Amino acid sequence: MTGATPVVSTAVVLIADAEVDDGLVNAFTSRGVEVRVVGDGALALLEAGRLAPATVLVDAALPVLDGVGVVRALRATRDRGEVTILLGVGPHDRSLAAAGLEAGASACVAKPYLVGEVLALAGLGPDGVGVAGGANAAGRGGPELTVPAVHGLPAGGADPEVLRVGAVTLDVGAHQVSVDGVPVAVPPREFRLLRVLLERAGRVVPRESLLELVWGASTMDSNTLAVHVRRLRRRLGDTAETPWSIESVRGVGYRYRLPAG
Repeated sequence: MTGATPVVSTAVVLIADAEVDDGLVNAFTSRGVEVRVVGDGALALLEAGRLAPATVLVDAALPVLDGVGVVRALRATRDRGEVTILLGVGPHDRSLAAAGLEAGASACVAKPYLVGEVLALAGLGPDGVGVAGGANAAGRGGPELTVPAVHGLPAGGADPEVLRVGAVTLDVGAHQVSVDGVPVAVPPREFRLLRVLLERAGRVVPRESLLELVWGASTMDSNTLAVHVRRLRRRLGDTAETPWSIESVRGVGYRYRLPAG
């Protein structure tokens, strides 16, 4: 293959993850995007050189060459304006998230993947309109996404049934929420909404994903979600003057803020 001319396309996504769900692949192809799936790091680098994809989704725990190594090798040849590199991080790969970002990943995404989240980071909205540069498209017509080093994993590797982010604690089994140790009454629908946001604290969760996970449908009136978010903010003690919990990311979805420091 030496000397072969790369196939350059802004509509190619390379997924280096043998366990990727068909739903994610189908979501890309239904939007007219060509998808190539490989199962190890060496093949990922070969295909990246051949296809020059606009977005690469890399499992952190790839065999042959792990995801961090793939990210580092890709970023050595292509800058952030040329390719969006997403590192998939599972519950046992938490330590690799910071290393992946340091190596040049555009963002880390928790596994199992949320289809809407990956599409948004790749620059593909629900209507299938692509934005070149994906997660790097801020300022060029795409959504601005701020992604921290670690996403969507139980804090400190603790019991996943108890989620703690800053002052808020959510006990899944007991169906209880507390703020600074004080119990807060949260209805079932808002409880599920808060759980989804806490599990992905610091990451933008697209509206479509929230509707699917909380209501089981992605085609509902988006005002329904907005109303529940406002109610949940009030229950947590958030105010318009001093917002600290759930922030809206215009045109994309909502993000539960990680505490400063």
